[in-house]
Amino acid sequence: MLEQTGNITKAAGKLFTTQSALTKRIQKLEEELGCTLLIRSRKGIIFTPAAETILPHIRAISASMQKIHIDLASIAGDVAGTLKIGVSVNYARYRLPDVLKNYMAQYPKVDIHVNTQQSTRLYRSLKENEISIALVRGNFQWDEGIVTLREEPVCLVVANEHAHTPLNQLPYIGRHTDQAFFDEIERWRQERGCYGSRVNLWIDDIGSCLAMVSRGIGWAILPAICLEGFDGLIRPLHFPDGTAFTRSSHILYRHDYFELPQVKMFIKAVLADEYFRETD
Repeated sequence: MLEQTGNITKAAGKLFTTQSALTKRIQKLEEELGCTLLIRSRKGIIFTPAAETILPHIRAISASMQKIHIDLASIAGDVAGTLKIGVSVNYARYRLPDVLKNYMAQYPKVDIHVNTQQSTRLYRSLKENEISIALVRGNFQWDEGIVTLREEPVCLVVANEHAHTPLNQLPYIGRHTDQAFFDEIERWRQERGCYGSRVNLWIDDIGSCLAMVSRGIGWAILPAICLEGFDGLIRPLHFPDGTAFTRSSHILYRHDYFELPQVKMFIKAVLADEYFRETD
């Protein structure tokens, strides 16, 4: 992890520990091996020749230990091992808690690490082998395992009190999202001529965005995944050529990881979610 990040603080975060605890582990390892492994600089860390020499052995040991745990669990009939998953922010907020609760109840011996990020960052983490599975929103060029979960509608939402108010007379409440989805939203607004009043609000959190819409502050364009329980006008959108404006969800994974039972069972748990078994 230090090799991947080049930074003790970042490595500690990815390992779910503190910087001081990681530093102590490094010092203990240096004492045990009788050599210096890291040189600290303002830009991060630099590996010494000794560290570069032992890295291939460390990778082999780590892979062997993981295989040992999996094989022993398989003999015992248990699903165990480590599961590193990357989850998009919206999926993590609206669907993951129930899926994770059921999964953990069934497979309590699995060591789970969850990384919540925007989908573009998760995609990079998967390519860099930092996570086992990525649950992403939107479409990505991925040459290995992919499961399409659902194409859900993207909707115009506004409070009932403004159901008949022209959109150009209301503030537009936008939110920061990944670039591809942002561009699609802006394309719809441009083609429909819906820019809102000169007062526009930009929000980071989708929940805050929806709360402002609920209170009649303005209107927004949001995916259906966050609209359960919203008491207002919800209108699925189409582009002028009749194409439905949708937002897709996918599971991306490496073929090697799919051989791990804890990965297979997690994908199965996601597919069992009633939200992805519904049809639009």
